[in-house]
Amino acid sequence: MKDVARELGVSVATVSYALNGRGTIGEELRAKVREVADRVGYRPNRMAQAIRTGRTMSIGLLVPDLNNPFYPALAQSVEREAREAGYAVVLIDTARFDDEGAALRQIESHIAGAVWCQLPRKDRPAEDFQVPIVVIGIPEGHVDNVTADDAAGGRLAARHLLKLGHRRVGVLTGASVPDGMDDRRAAFVEAFSSKGEIVWDVKTAYSIDLDRRLFNRLARRDVTAVMCGNDQIAIGVLRAAKQLGIAVPGELSVTGFDDIPWAQIVTPTLTTISQSVSDMATAAVGLLRDRIADPGRAVRHLTIGVRLMKRDSTSPPAGYSSS
Repeated sequence: MKDVARELGVSVATVSYALNGRGTIGEELRAKVREVADRVGYRPNRMAQAIRTGRTMSIGLLVPDLNNPFYPALAQSVEREAREAGYAVVLIDTARFDDEGAALRQIESHIAGAVWCQLPRKDRPAEDFQVPIVVIGIPEGHVDNVTADDAAGGRLAARHLLKLGHRRVGVLTGASVPDGMDDRRAAFVEAFSSKGEIVWDVKTAYSIDLDRRLFNRLARRDVTAVMCGNDQIAIGVLRAAKQLGIAVPGELSVTGFDDIPWAQIVTPTLTTISQSVSDMATAAVGLLRDRIADPGRAVRHLTIGVRLMKRDSTSPPAGYSSS
């Protein structure tokens, strides 16, 4: 900054104000300062700033499973939003921690706040932490959170299958305590049951690898469609159906939820409920910035809309006629 100030004949304070968007500095001078700063290769020393101001310009991002393509996509969007706001992101995959709270405690002295995608589990920590937190994906009454409209997604999937003519379906959702996936399931079951039958309703792991009991369920061929709580499970059903010689969608239609990148490259492409990771990231980083600036404000809950993505994994059941 001294080099920039010396070249322009202004004070270091003026350069600092210009580069940080503060002070009553004319736009012409502000532009000149930035031009010279770029030319001489000026870069702010974030560590020095943190020491001087007592504020770090990093935020944490805690995700439960980087093997699920939803979370890398979300991480990329959060990083982009944070970078535009002047923050760096510290990413932690909490899968290796028995206590998710330990993951946050490991970094909380180095961050200004955290975006936390909590994995649904009975022992998820409820204690207070030293930094502001925004939770993505799970409604939390005591902290800011961002969720997809899971219930609306469940109803969209039910209406889609009913409109195609399906009347007997299976439901596969993730094994968890009550969370967003349970909202998807409950809304789907209620909407579909108005005209059709839920033949079986099973909880399974968040994985594309289905266990033997689920293979046996599919092998019965007693349903014409399966609603899956997320895309990983749905892709697992596609794989299992192929191994069992069940044609999708000719004999079995499959729906997912999330619209992860894999949904468009599997065969057949997956009909799913899309939730915008970009919108979720924008909302979460915005809430966190507001909380950092005003720690005492009221807790806010934001809901992101969803939409049905019709692809090749769903069709009318064999022999169905709408006439």
